[in-house]
Amino acid sequence: MSTLPAPSGDLPSGQQEPVSRKSWKGKGRLVLMGFFFFFLTVLSFGPGHFAFPPARPIVLEGWPVVPVKTLESWIEKAPEGTFLKFADLHDWMERHPWIREVSAKTFPWGARTITVRLKKPMAVLRSSSGILPPGTDLPSESPHFVPYLLPDGKVLTGLVVPAVSRLPEVIVRSPIGRSGGKSLVAAIRLVQKCHASGAPSGQLFVFRKPHEIRFFPDRSSVYLILPEEGSCEPFRLYSRLLGRLSALPAGVVPIGYDLRFKGMILVRPASLAKPDKKSKAGSSGR
Repeated sequence: MSTLPAPSGDLPSGQQEPVSRKSWKGKGRLVLMGFFFFFLTVLSFGPGHFAFPPARPIVLEGWPVVPVKTLESWIEKAPEGTFLKFADLHDWMERHPWIREVSAKTFPWGARTITVRLKKPMAVLRSSSGILPPGTDLPSESPHFVPYLLPDGKVLTGLVVPAVSRLPEVIVRSPIGRSGGKSLVAAIRLVQKCHASGAPSGQLFVFRKPHEIRFFPDRSSVYLILPEEGSCEPFRLYSRLLGRLSALPAGVVPIGYDLRFKGMILVRPASLAKPDKKSKAGSSGR
């Protein structure tokens, strides 16, 4: 009688025991439950529930010469879609010449920030005779606003800010238009450019008319009538003339130097008892 071999726990190759369906079902339930709770969490914390960082609706950069409430009203009155199209944005900026640059940023959660950069003025305008540029007359009850000269020659009213004390100051003695504003900007820039060529320091200018802009070095009583061209040569002549004042006619006390004539400087003397043509003609700066 033959004896059968005892059954072995090992199965032949290729006949492994199938994985238990129950174990897979248990894992599948766990995965499905995980996805379910994940989406439930996302739905319960919608855009209105997430603690997103607060976005400032308007960010003001540059010179703060325009009140924030005024900027808000400009933005609120802008037609829909203005900040999405370049042409519309350009037209909107043309209507508000204080604005130099503007950009809009929309966040994924729907908030939007509009950044507005304002222009830096060239100078602040003062009036010694009650004459202000057209359109810039200010009511007496608004002492916190002054007229500013912008780099493009425009004159706009803005808030008084601490940095005003560092700006050139222009006393206006006649109405100033756009052409006068451009002439004034060119004169201020010329003085700033020519310091190394003999242009004295100072921040005080007087606008008498577009072709006569006076500059008072360090607020002294002596003034320079600035040239209309952009060359520094008149200031070189002026610096050399200062060392030869003893050559002027006796009794002539210079109070002004006219730099508008090429190759020469006209000396404007103080009042004389009997002024003659020679004293009025001045001295050559060559």
